[in-house]
Amino acid sequence: MNRKEKFALFLGMLSGDGCLSIAHNGKGYRDYPIDFCNTEEDKVKLFDSLFFDLFGVHGTISSTKRAENRKRIWIFRKHSVKIAKELKKIGFPEGVKSDILRITKRIKNGTRKEKSAFIYGVLITYGSVNDKRILFHSGSKLFLEDMSKLIGEFIGRNKPIKEFVQREIYKSYQLCLNKEEKDILLSKCPHATMVLGRS
Repeated sequence: MNRKEKFALFLGMLSGDGCLSIAHNGKGYRDYPIDFCNTEEDKVKLFDSLFFDLFGVHGTISSTKRAENRKRIWIFRKHSVKIAKELKKIGFPEGVKSDILRITKRIKNGTRKEKSAFIYGVLITYGSVNDKRILFHSGSKLFLEDMSKLIGEFIGRNKPIKEFVQREIYKSYQLCLNKEEKDILLSKCPHATMVLGRS
């Protein structure tokens, strides 16, 4: 995987489980954290490895135990004004991203392998795969609409986004590929084949 493909994978993972938090230190100044959280330690270590390959520094990895019936969550964090501003410059949003997250032009205009790497990054964070389907569930309608178009380049059709209302207040959205579409994507998307055997 070349550097551009690694960056595409990194952006896919960041889009799924990462954020550029708007945070301040104890003196009131911005401290520009880049955060990534997941319940699987290996994914957080992969994110840290990509971060080092791309930016030359590691983040700090920690974990925290949540309620008794919930999995431990693993957390990557790195404070960097330079890196946070670089990511913002290419179109990744700061703060709460659900209403404004989009696929960046760098990915939309990228090579097929870069798009494949990005899809894989989103799939292992936002998505789930089983024998019958691929499902992306998110609070970001615009992002899933972009994902539908991107995946459509591989499967030959754009899938509709389904809307749900949770607790009669919160809206969430789903992009679902059936078994045929899943098989087409995994056969034509080189990096996405890495999820075969995952559930």
